[in-house]
Amino acid sequence: MTPFRLLLVEDSANDAALVTAELVQAGYQPTTRRVESLESLREALASDAWDLVLCDYRLPRFSALDVLAVLQEVGRDVPLIVLSSLLSEEQAVTLMKAGARDCFSKDRLARLGPAVARELEETRVRRERARAEVDREILARASEMLTASLEQEARLDQLVQLLVPKVADWSAFFVQDLERGGLRMAALAHPDPARRTLAMQLNQRHPLDPQAAGGPVSVLRTGLPELVPDVRQRPHAPVADAAAYLRGVEALGLRSVVNAPLPGREGALGVLSLGTLGERTLGPVDLALAQELARRAGLAMENARLFQEAREAVRLRDEFLTVAAHELRTPLTTLRLQLGTLLQRSESHHLEPEVVTRLERSVRQVRRLGTLVEGLLDVSQLSSGELSLMPERFDLEELVAEVLERYQAEARAAGCELRQSARQGLWGTWDRLRVDQAVAALISNALKFGPGRPVEVDVGRAGGFARIQVRDRGIGVPVDQVERIFERFGRAVSSHSYGGLGLGLYLTRRAAEAHGGRAWAEPGQAEGARFTLELPLEKETRD
Repeated sequence: MTPFRLLLVEDSANDAALVTAELVQAGYQPTTRRVESLESLREALASDAWDLVLCDYRLPRFSALDVLAVLQEVGRDVPLIVLSSLLSEEQAVTLMKAGARDCFSKDRLARLGPAVARELEETRVRRERARAEVDREILARASEMLTASLEQEARLDQLVQLLVPKVADWSAFFVQDLERGGLRMAALAHPDPARRTLAMQLNQRHPLDPQAAGGPVSVLRTGLPELVPDVRQRPHAPVADAAAYLRGVEALGLRSVVNAPLPGREGALGVLSLGTLGERTLGPVDLALAQELARRAGLAMENARLFQEAREAVRLRDEFLTVAAHELRTPLTTLRLQLGTLLQRSESHHLEPEVVTRLERSVRQVRRLGTLVEGLLDVSQLSSGELSLMPERFDLEELVAEVLERYQAEARAAGCELRQSARQGLWGTWDRLRVDQAVAALISNALKFGPGRPVEVDVGRAGGFARIQVRDRGIGVPVDQVERIFERFGRAVSSHSYGGLGLGLYLTRRAAEAHGGRAWAEPGQAEGARFTLELPLEKETRD
């Protein structure tokens, strides 16, 4: 026997009995409700889901055409077959044009079985296609919601609203309560505010039983989904007070439930619950959709957790760098002053050349440490906001010459010759300290990666920009690394082979961008690399 739900619009109890008997003889087991008015028809369509409507052609106060109009008005996809004791061909054509699926006389009920079989199958296929389209739409919108925000509670609330009423009559998310243990309801959607409030109250008064053999807690513990077609026949209540659970089921009108775990790296993070009211039930298709939604939600929650952990780790790192840099500043300043004093006295005390050389090396190393410390402070400042600038007017070529003069000793140690293009004067308004740091980083980088080879520095104009280009003939930069080396702590080679923190080029680019310029690198045509720093010129200078 094939069960289906039949809505019979018929004013004759005898005719209704004949139709039911014919369906049973044809191998069907209809759950039937008979209505005799349009008001009862609307109420039946609103309260339950139907597979088929059988309608007499003419009733005392309305006709089958009025029934078709009501079906179209409420938007229910329910096929209608018209039965009549006397039906003309013209009337049958009118009914079919209006949306009836079939029409035939009551004295030919033998046709009813095959007609019902055809309509039930076509409806099943049509509804499956429509449901598949709804599922695709829901999954697409869910993916958009999950990637639009990292705020967990807001996303879960949007997701449960998405599922009602297309998939279920109510939907809820339960997540782990890290403070008190167990599960807590994080989001709940229900079209009826009164029932939603009642569900929240029941959840507070009767929390889920941690040892329950069924329900959200069991799904969280086992990681296995749960489908309960009829909660009234559930063998194990999900709360400790079974009587209270049954009263709540009755008060809410619960019928069918699906629970799907939200998977995480170390176990389930929560549970997605779907439920229906009245005679509407959930099945395997709904369970599959809930599992896919739960999988996506769990992945988004896991990503959000990892993002928060990474952000906290970065915050702690930046805080440590700031504290460490400030603590290093004082002893480095003292050490630099002491070494400078010793160098000054070495000229009058005629110290041995070896001692003077070691003092000069020590000064260079202290200066290098100072540069690293200032770089750490700049990185910490960038983490909390934009790089601050203190503009002043100066000659860019003169500043570059000063930087090259400071690096002469380091260049000699590296076996490099520093070459600067002919100076003609290039004035502009920039932050002198930031530009000095940027140029120094480019020079230091060239000496580090191109020892024993000359380093060429060219200063000139390019349209409305002042351009500084530093070219070395060292190991070069791979094409796929020209952007990475400008990232914070980014490097194209191992830190064991070449020192540094990977901050110089990062600060160079940020300084350029803070001025409205840019910085980039290009692999050399034969060997080495060329680094370019562009800074905007003043309008009157460009003119």
